Amino acid sequence: MANKKNVLPYLYGLSFIESFIFPIPPDVLLAPIALTKKYNWLKLALNTTLFSVLGGLVGYTIGLYLFEISILSDLVEEEAFMNVKNLFIDNSVWIIIIAGFTPLPYKVFTVTAGYMSLALIPFIIASIIGRGLRFFLVAAIFHYFGLELANRLKKYFEYIGLLLLLLLLLIIYYKYY
Repeated sequence: MANKKNVLPYLYGLSFIESFIFPIPPDVLLAPIALTKKYNWLKLALNTTLFSVLGGLVGYTIGLYLFEISILSDLVEEEAFMNVKNLFIDNSVWIIIIAGFTPLPYKVFTVTAGYMSLALIPFIIASIIGRGLRFFLVAAIFHYFGLELANRLKKYFEYIGLLLLLLLLLIIYYKYY
């Protein structure tokens, strides 16, 4: 699919809907497209980030206006939502950045940000930073180093994400306890 002419709308559509409803991250399309070297990897990463942040705004809006409506329970599990809500109280910007970068389900955090009425500009900036770091890193690695390095790093990607999450939890712990 990465070699097809019309693959970019699929990538950008996936980037958009993954931020509020769809479980498959855009990395699964971004990586092979960047690997083909048919497209400018910077534009790929930039547009993937843009559409992901726009989708994040949909998630934010869902949380802001539809929390009490039953459709929310179809999008996000209540237990996951409540766990994320509790973390948001004092660390919302850092949490959005980490959720945008790591394998954590970004959609849970976009909906929670809306529900918690996180200020919109910090939400957008944090989303751009987190998602941008992730997508620019993926596109650059696959474009410049190909599958060999990507496969090596893939083994550690979840560990890196979990390490960042642990770091955030340690910061919270030392800040408040």
